[in-house]
Amino acid sequence: MTYGAEWTGPVSRRIRCCICGDDTAGAEDYVVIGVITEGSSGDIQYLGAHAAHLEKVMARGFTVEVTLM
Repeated sequence: MTYGAEWTGPVSRRIRCCICGDDTAGAEDYVVIGVITEGSSGDIQYLGAHAAHLEKVMARGFTVEVTLM
């Protein structure tokens, strides 16, 4: 994991891409995904990804939009 001062979303540091496994430091298309279960007590599992990689594995009709903060 890479530590940095830039905004990374709901986590304090960037997470490796969950699709390719590569470092996401400096990637302009970095996204964070939060996953919860129906019976969750508020626990969230966060995943990091390159948006282009994530979009390739999503079902048809879903897209990833990156908003630079």
